[in-house]
Amino acid sequence: MANEEFALIAQLQKSLGHAGKGVLLGMGDDAAWLDTEGRSLVSSMDTLVAGRHFFVDVHPADLAWKALAVNLSDLAAMGAIPRWCLLSLALPPLAEGYGQWLQDFVAGWRELAEMADVALVGGDTVATDGPLTLSITALGVVEQGVMRRDAASVGDLIWVTGTLGDAAAALDRALVARGLPGWDLDCSEACAQALENRRLRPLPRLDFARAARAAGVACALDCSDGFLADLGHILRASGLRARVDLESLPLSSALSACIDGDLQRLQRWPLTGGDDYELIFCAPPTLTPILMELAETRALPITAVGQILPAEPQAPEDVDLYWQGLPLPLPESRGHQHVF
Repeated sequence: MANEEFALIAQLQKSLGHAGKGVLLGMGDDAAWLDTEGRSLVSSMDTLVAGRHFFVDVHPADLAWKALAVNLSDLAAMGAIPRWCLLSLALPPLAEGYGQWLQDFVAGWRELAEMADVALVGGDTVATDGPLTLSITALGVVEQGVMRRDAASVGDLIWVTGTLGDAAAALDRALVARGLPGWDLDCSEACAQALENRRLRPLPRLDFARAARAAGVACALDCSDGFLADLGHILRASGLRARVDLESLPLSSALSACIDGDLQRLQRWPLTGGDDYELIFCAPPTLTPILMELAETRALPITAVGQILPAEPQAPEDVDLYWQGLPLPLPESRGHQHVF
């Protein structure tokens, strides 16, 4: 494996190891040497395992894009500017070798990395008898302060970027197609493809997030586990409660056609489904005009879906859910549950 490992590292260095901003010494030595240019450093790391976090038959280009995207989305949630990444690959034996697989992986990674202006500056490759596993560390910088989960305030409006539920619906469709438990959905091929694109190639909201932080937004996180679960992270960290209007959750035209007013599907996909990697952020109503302007200039829809409420120690739930003005019980499942 040693020679093959060195060849893989050399190909990654040649294809993705270009110099980036603040890279004094990148791939090729024992460690990278980076210059934060006097800014604070923000870091995030995710590990993805075949069969648990992604299907083993996923196209390598889509796998690379999403693996990088989920880490960049964490930086976006903090309002950070992405700069560098580290990549670790644990590779099981592949009958035909990793030549074409790596070319496709590099293509998907490079496409998003160039959009985000982030450089690969190091990592590791190892052989494994287990499933294909990727670990990525993303590093970003901020000039002053970050957006945090614990910074919501009473009276803040709760906003989301983009639309919710596409990835969860696409995952259900993919599970059913593989004979696994999931909810079937009847939609056109065009709608199905639009949903699948959102599942495989999420777009980290980096530019809007930085602008929102600069405008005074103090509280945000990315929506990966499901809207209701992730809003719960904010509420617990901030010690507050919230009201959410289910009909306000923004839907893409593709998902809206699939839901067609079905309340159960509305709760399963946009309310509790994960993998959207949109931003949930909280801001005082006084910021609404500037936030709408920032979103409009970036052609990114943002939607106010509820409001932060004072804490009530005796309240049975931390979210009051409403549907067309009437209270609605919270679903049993709030979102993705991590096993470990």
